Amino acid sequence: MFLIQKYKKIAGFCVAVFLWTGLSACGSGGVGVEDCENDGNCNTILEVSPTSGDIPMDPEDPFWTGQGAPKTTPVELGPQLITNPQWPNPSIHGIKLSVIRNSAEIAFRLEWNDDSVNDDFDYGVEYTDQIAVMFPLDPKPEFPPIFMGDEDHVVNIWQWKAAWEKELKRSRKNSDGGTGADSQAGESRRSSVQDLNAAGFSTLTNQDHQDALGRGLWKNKTWKVVIKRSLLNKDENDVQFKNSLPMAVAVWNGGNRETNGQKGISSWILLKFN
Repeated sequence: MFLIQKYKKIAGFCVAVFLWTGLSACGSGGVGVEDCENDGNCNTILEVSPTSGDIPMDPEDPFWTGQGAPKTTPVELGPQLITNPQWPNPSIHGIKLSVIRNSAEIAFRLEWNDDSVNDDFDYGVEYTDQIAVMFPLDPKPEFPPIFMGDEDHVVNIWQWKAAWEKELKRSRKNSDGGTGADSQAGESRRSSVQDLNAAGFSTLTNQDHQDALGRGLWKNKTWKVVIKRSLLNKDENDVQFKNSLPMAVAVWNGGNRETNGQKGISSWILLKFN
């Protein structure tokens, strides 16, 4: 089981281990969430739209694009130049992001252009299309280091992978009358999203209890992914959505052989609750 208190700070790596981006300094005081917009530390402000109805998992449901749909906000992605191997030329330079909540759940719809679909694992290396969103586990006056937090600022990461989406689709097809090994793989995976925690470089840990759900599809050279979870729960390793908080996004293009630190990354985004 993931235990937050077991994380140990890696001495001497304050600057070198900015896995997410190099926009924060280790040990800096940072700014409070309430000051983020005014001080310019959040390049993007994302309003959390409310709704009274159910939130669909289908990324192409008219709910997301029709009349009354949540606002779509462009988010720029940049290179990862701090930790080795550096990745100065990511192939994905931006995404479109929407967020909405009802009385029980919050959902994110993420869309980005990708000329090819890469949904296989290549000899154990994860050259598959991926996207992840990251939140501080316990929002404090200062933001966590954006390179996956530190021992005092644990982060919660939800990571979607195209290969897992393909695996689940195959397992569902097999369970409807087919046979094959994929059906067993699907039984052990509830979603194409993995619920993770980190407290700095090389501390990424899978949670025992997986709470985030996801669904993605590739069409017309575009990925569309919905990730959803309850606003609140009793899992101490999960972010709780009560008030405004920061988030960040990372995207991997499997066709560009991107994995781990080789990715396109955002700066902090202010997730603003009204």
